[in-house]
Amino acid sequence: MTEKIVVVAGASGVLGEDIVNALLQKPNVKVRILTRPQSAAKLTAFQDKGAEIVAVDLEHGSSKQLASALAGAFAFVSALNGGHEVIVGAQTRLLQAAKQAGVRRFIPSSFSYNIFGMDDGDNPNTDERREFAKIADRERGTVEVVHILNGAFLDKRIVFGFLGAFDLQQGQALLWGDGDAVTDVTTYWDTARFTAEAAVDESPVPNVLEVAGETLSFNALVKAYEEASGKSITIVNQGSMADLDQEIARRRAAEPDNFYAWLPLMYYRGSFGGKGKLKAIANSRYPNIQPESVREYVRREQL
Repeated sequence: MTEKIVVVAGASGVLGEDIVNALLQKPNVKVRILTRPQSAAKLTAFQDKGAEIVAVDLEHGSSKQLASALAGAFAFVSALNGGHEVIVGAQTRLLQAAKQAGVRRFIPSSFSYNIFGMDDGDNPNTDERREFAKIADRERGTVEVVHILNGAFLDKRIVFGFLGAFDLQQGQALLWGDGDAVTDVTTYWDTARFTAEAAVDESPVPNVLEVAGETLSFNALVKAYEEASGKSITIVNQGSMADLDQEIARRRAAEPDNFYAWLPLMYYRGSFGGKGKLKAIANSRYPNIQPESVREYVRREQL
């Protein structure tokens, strides 16, 4: 079988690292990592596992340099994080390079809840990813662009951290709304495994590929945590979803440059307000992956 080259950018992040490791476990796959020159030293462990490290300026490198870095690749996967200059600027230039290099598939850094169900202004990060998606529709040529959506990351740093939904030290769950809207959660590792499968899939992959570890409401999430941890959680009502909208607006007006003050609540609103619900979960496309549930994750991490 011919070896496939999959190029990954953003390998120094949590998801990017998992994607590289998932790809390295696959037979007949060669992993090439694109990294900024100043970050190359951080990735030597991947080199020891057989990955190729290519230092290139993702934001300012020439189109010739980027196309050369993608030469011979079957797929390109972006796990890049950053603002507009990265998500729109760098990814657009990488897509153009992928087209020039004859890459078959391009997986951008869309990993999130249903970004296409959100409205402009709901979340600037989501807005930027939709902006890139529109550009990609125009610029992709024959390249397959595949947006992988996984809901919220089932992780102590995200669902049990960044979102502000849980304060585990205080034994509290902070509720906006009634807690009945259904959302999707998936671990980083399971998202990475689905991504690796999509990256090397010989068959055409849909423009939007939705995957999820588990689908449940906020109230069911609290119950799952309690059952798996053996700990009791007190639900603290913060107000209605309309109150949440007002709180986001208040915090953003007070600290416009401090996105940590208001961005988590935007993700909370998208996740637990129902708007970001995935519409067509396609786990069955890759039946070899049995994703981890909330209860399994909580037990494994001993939260």
